[in-house]
Amino acid sequence: MHPAELAILLHHALEVRLARLQELLGAKGWAEDEEQLHQVRVSARRLGAVLDLVDPEAYPEHKKRRRALKDLVDTLGLPRELDVHSQFLRSHHLNARTTTEAAVIEHLLEQVDRGRAKARRSMEKELDRLRLPDLRRLLEVPALQNPFQATSLQEAAWACLEPRAASALGGLAGLAAHEDAAAMHKARVRIKKLRYAVEALESAFSESPETLLKGLRALQTALGDHHDLAALEALLWQAEADLRLRDRATLCGGVLDLLGYVAENRRLAFDRFAALSQAQDPPAFARLARPSLGLPPLDGSLP
Repeated sequence: MHPAELAILLHHALEVRLARLQELLGAKGWAEDEEQLHQVRVSARRLGAVLDLVDPEAYPEHKKRRRALKDLVDTLGLPRELDVHSQFLRSHHLNARTTTEAAVIEHLLEQVDRGRAKARRSMEKELDRLRLPDLRRLLEVPALQNPFQATSLQEAAWACLEPRAASALGGLAGLAAHEDAAAMHKARVRIKKLRYAVEALESAFSESPETLLKGLRALQTALGDHHDLAALEALLWQAEADLRLRDRATLCGGVLDLLGYVAENRRLAFDRFAALSQAQDPPAFARLARPSLGLPPLDGSLP
């Protein structure tokens, strides 16, 4: 059970983030708009990060609503990923060097757009099932049995952040030594959750945690770019294989040219991540976070 001061801080963070998500969900046609869909997914992740910080037993609807939020994020995942692929291809189409290259991209866009339409049809059916208006029940008065504990708000905040930092940042050196797209995507999710946790606990800091947040955002961006490009690369390899089976040599050649460009940019994103990760590990996080919280370093020395 959290001490009362931290429980109140987190409940306020819950109120703010739930209000934002409800505002976005209340906008007419949000699911058809690429940017609004993205904002709903981000907002749901932010709310989920706070739910991961609160005491689950204090909120009667916690488990059910946390599952609904995860389902919402997952439901929007494929439409969002295909939107990103479409944006990349359309941007590349504008800069096509030859008519053949433009034709290849138009062919790929037709495939992606068919996939987007199918994904959105599935998404709409799933959204009807989720009963999202019930999320408001998260704010029912929590049961705070014996909430008073002999610890400061800052120590309680650090107790929330420390294991999350260990999970998010502990394995980055290994990831930087060997490119693994699936593992890097999982690391990005953990880093994003750590960043959202810092943001939710920001009022517990005696100094702004912006330096912490800036470093986490940079890591998240590099990993996000890598994920988008790796996913697009996989899609292009599948398209090339399908075209080869149909003896479409010209289209195959165009797809391979585009693949080279995507793979080069994926490697650059990996290099950016590897460089950034050198300054990011749990001890480095502690050296920044604890003084910003007004806490002494873990080794007891002066900062």
